Amino acid sequence: MQHPSPSLPARRTRGRTMTARSPLLVALALVVALLGLAGGTAHAAGQGKPRAHAPARADVDPLRVHIDSISPSTLSDDDRPITITGTVTNQSDEPWTEINLYAFRSLAPLVDASTLAASATIEDDAFVGERVITPGTEDTVAELEPDQTQDFSLTVPRSELTISEPGVYWLGVHASGISSLPRDDFMDGRARTFIPLVPASKPAKGVGPATVDSVESAIVVPIRQTVWLTPDGRVDKVGRWARSLGVGGRLHSLLSAGDSGSEVPLTWLVDPAVPAAVARLAAGNPARSLAPDPAATETPTESPTEQPDTPEGGAPADPDPYATASDPVPQVVPGTTLTESQQQVAAVAQAWLDRFKQLTADQTVLSLPFGDLDVSAAAAHGSTYYQQAVRRSSQVMDYLGVRSTPAIAPRDGILSPAAIEAATPDSTILVADTSFAEPPDAPQSLVRLLDHKVIVTSSGAAAGGPGPTAAADPLALRQRLLSEAALRLQSGSTAPVVMMLPADWQSADSSRLFDGLDVPWLRPVEVADLALRSAVSVSGNDLAYLDEDEQAELGIASFSAADRLTARGTLLSRLLSQQNLVRQQVADESLMGLSVGHRANREDAVESTAAASDFITDQLDSVTIDAPDAVTLSSESGPLGADIVNGLDQPVTVRIAARSDGGLRLEDLEEIQLNAGARTRILPTVRATEPGIHQLELLVTDLEGAPLGGSTAVQIRAAQVSGIIWLLIAGGALLLFGTIAVRLVRRIRGRGGDEEATTDPGEPADEPTTTHVGTDA
Repeated sequence: MQHPSPSLPARRTRGRTMTARSPLLVALALVVALLGLAGGTAHAAGQGKPRAHAPARADVDPLRVHIDSISPSTLSDDDRPITITGTVTNQSDEPWTEINLYAFRSLAPLVDASTLAASATIEDDAFVGERVITPGTEDTVAELEPDQTQDFSLTVPRSELTISEPGVYWLGVHASGISSLPRDDFMDGRARTFIPLVPASKPAKGVGPATVDSVESAIVVPIRQTVWLTPDGRVDKVGRWARSLGVGGRLHSLLSAGDSGSEVPLTWLVDPAVPAAVARLAAGNPARSLAPDPAATETPTESPTEQPDTPEGGAPADPDPYATASDPVPQVVPGTTLTESQQQVAAVAQAWLDRFKQLTADQTVLSLPFGDLDVSAAAAHGSTYYQQAVRRSSQVMDYLGVRSTPAIAPRDGILSPAAIEAATPDSTILVADTSFAEPPDAPQSLVRLLDHKVIVTSSGAAAGGPGPTAAADPLALRQRLLSEAALRLQSGSTAPVVMMLPADWQSADSSRLFDGLDVPWLRPVEVADLALRSAVSVSGNDLAYLDEDEQAELGIASFSAADRLTARGTLLSRLLSQQNLVRQQVADESLMGLSVGHRANREDAVESTAAASDFITDQLDSVTIDAPDAVTLSSESGPLGADIVNGLDQPVTVRIAARSDGGLRLEDLEEIQLNAGARTRILPTVRATEPGIHQLELLVTDLEGAPLGGSTAVQIRAAQVSGIIWLLIAGGALLLFGTIAVRLVRRIRGRGGDEEATTDPGEPADEPTTTHVGTDA
């Protein structure tokens, strides 16, 4: 696969693409920043010289500190104090006492995005700022038993921060306590984040960098979850789905972002396969259905008439399984009774589905290709799947009653040039700035690339905050978004910061992401608004799609497995006598098996798809044929009896085909219709073209002649005879019957002589009954 080569070799780090010459610059900037931090610092409690690096006692701090809120979320040149709240947890095996908690901050600002990105990846125990030890600014926890958690709150006057230059600063909390080890100047626990300082007034003319009044931001909330299926088409891993959909679960918490009460507009990025799977669970998780399509207007009761564009049996001839829209939920078998656990899952699923439709009713929704298709891999190995996935997504969203726009948004933000070129004209494409050798200079974060508008998202904002706090923690993401926006504002850039939340993002309280975004210099917008603006043209050569990106794609094995499953589903659909939805259901399953979420476990995904193919193969094999092991023909042709059995629970229409070594022909083969579970006997004519022993194989096929799997072998002995042999046989028969007649006559005559010899001598003899011809008187 050919891709444009980037103008400079590139390597990707967390949240940023760096060219071959940029790492040195970033490293120098980071060193300078850290030196500036340490230059004026002193240890808390007056321990003397500053320390540039304070190592932790162990790989994991015994005290886990978590920041729940920072108010205000940004700094200005006013005198408002800053308040930090959170929790401290004892994650060791022994009690801790006299735990002191202090706020800390850095003194030198981070002034560009590259330095900010590098700072977010430094070691968790790196020293980045000095504690504020002014009395009244600390908090104390008297005692913590193992696994016990206690709240804390710190309030620091603005004057105690002693920072005034615009930029981004470190802000966090240190915890230090007493256990079996004596107290020292090491930290026993910490939490860190970033906070920007944006002056309320612009610098005087000609002093400092140019600024703008505000910068825009857009937040994209993804609803993605890889869907696994059982071989019979049910949603697999039901317990995991139930936990995710329930209170406290990941999918449940995602919807909380929409009803958090925030005025921040959201853009929903939805894989329609997720609500489709939830709808299946709400219906009791039915298996793949062979039942007739309930939307079909007619059900054939007689042999269907062949049409040029439609094969017999009611299956559509169009290779696109989504030529006609269909429900994404298989039909439920009538009379099915759900167990108590199934009812519970169904109730949780239905509640989530109702909430999803309500929240997205009036908001911007972008729909991913169905199943969260690996679009880059599809462009290389199966472009048809992309077209089908886009069409299916539209159908499913219509089924749900949610208005949406097609979109492509890779989970890692990286998209191949071929995938961009293959995108439908109406698709909204989102890629991270890490897709480029150098992030493009796009005033609207919108570029025209390979004849498509592409929105450039901020990999830095999506990367979140520094450790030891989780990078995707809501507050960490919020502070990183604010910091990225503040740096753009200070540099005079008007490019909106577009943050696509991580694909597996989860938060127990998503409101912490949105609270604090209402600052005067940040204007939230929707992605739909950005897509309507003018774009800056960039060359495809600016993309940096590396060998490692191509190797990360799903491979040909995934698409070969999907091809086989699709073919098996098409054959099963054609086998059934009545119009059905098997092809559509199997197409859904094939697309789910090509999800970008399977990149990390592609072998398991291939096996899952293959298991579904094998399951359908077993169904095809359930239509069987049985015939005698051997048959002898007494003439050049004769009937051959065979039994056809339909082991499916639906009517089927089949033909019987024959394979031989060339000396036989099978005639009088008509299409055969069998009801569910029915058996019928056929008597096709076998005609021998030459004498001898021949091998004949009878196969069950669909109406187009494709073998279904059922077959049987018969040995045919052909004893062909000529007309002369028939004459000889007839002459022999005449000779036989003539000989029998002569012998009968002689026997009768013999009986007469015997009677004369036995007459009594004393009595006169009777007149003779026969006359001897040829004797003298």
